[in-house]
Amino acid sequence: MNQGAARVFITGLGIISPAGAGAGPFWADVCAGRNRFEELPPLYAGMKPGILGGRVPREARETALAQVDPVTRERPRWASVFAEFAALEALRDAGLAPGDRALRDAVVCVGSSDGQAEALEDVVAGRRGIAETGGFSSYSIAQGVARAVGASGPAYLLQSTCASANVALSCALEMLRAGVADTAVVGGCDPYSEKNIIGFNSLQAIGPTPCKPFARSRRYVTPSEGAGMFVLQTERALRPDATPYAEVLATAVSNDASHPTAPDREGVAACHRRSLDEAGLKADDIDVIFAHGTGSRANDTIEGGIFAEHYPRAAVTAIKSTIGHLMGAAGAAGAVAACLALRHRLVPPTAVEPDDVELDLNLVTGTPLAVPDLRHVQNNAFGFGGNNAISIFRSVS
Repeated sequence: MNQGAARVFITGLGIISPAGAGAGPFWADVCAGRNRFEELPPLYAGMKPGILGGRVPREARETALAQVDPVTRERPRWASVFAEFAALEALRDAGLAPGDRALRDAVVCVGSSDGQAEALEDVVAGRRGIAETGGFSSYSIAQGVARAVGASGPAYLLQSTCASANVALSCALEMLRAGVADTAVVGGCDPYSEKNIIGFNSLQAIGPTPCKPFARSRRYVTPSEGAGMFVLQTERALRPDATPYAEVLATAVSNDASHPTAPDREGVAACHRRSLDEAGLKADDIDVIFAHGTGSRANDTIEGGIFAEHYPRAAVTAIKSTIGHLMGAAGAAGAVAACLALRHRLVPPTAVEPDDVELDLNLVTGTPLAVPDLRHVQNNAFGFGGNNAISIFRSVS
């Protein structure tokens, strides 16, 4: 995507994750390197017990459910509940309220890998009837967010596997720069999906030890759930007293389609180059990278190799070691963490032992890394089917 003339800023953040409801508990957990993974119940007779996953806690679900739109509350589907809660938190953080003038024509753009898969799984398993679920349409997630925030502008639901949230950011950024609107509510969401758990288990990609990105001992992905949303605003839409978290410099999106699950090294490297070109930067300008960092052998070898070769100066961190892999919301969680890192000048650690780091990269471990002059932060998200999406943010102070 080519940069337009309009400068675009992130002015509000919202998130719900295994850490709980809100950006406060999320930031506390990632800075502490503290995970809340739990054993997932076997879903069929031959499935081994003890597989770890990240679930949004019951108290956080109740908090979210109490705040979302009444239509969503009547027949709750967790993808919608998570997305709407995170969007409403982002509004408050930006100093906005549902229905504000700035939101009337706002763009809503949500990324999700599985959409309303939970509703379909409930019907197939006989837990709910179709009418009770509210339906399977993935678009209903974006529709619900638009209703909750009081926006009547364009509303989109994008599905690009685990790159979905960054792809949604790219689309919203393009629309704001094209003059479609001055404000957007954008992010990603995914709930717990039995289909996902069964699929990952059949690939032997999940198991009893937690995700350990870039570690020699890495073995498994840790599936998780939640949503991250943020408010984007053009410079002319900023309130006089606004203090944005970051300026969005660029998003680069590509698809290699070379393998159903394995990433393509040259395609991933090309997406890195394109993101830098669109931001007008060089690799040495990047101070911090929030890696996709799934803890899988294939992803970490390719991504870590690119960091070691082209980004030797950048500090690298992988928050999936703390909150797990939020699937279509992974890029949104990374964006929220990147903005908080810019605000606090602090990089949360990867929850692995320093002497277990495999590659020659500047991986932050142990305790948070203070970066007083933090300027540029990169956020990576990649997915099955060769989906690549990278965003770059700049400090505003």
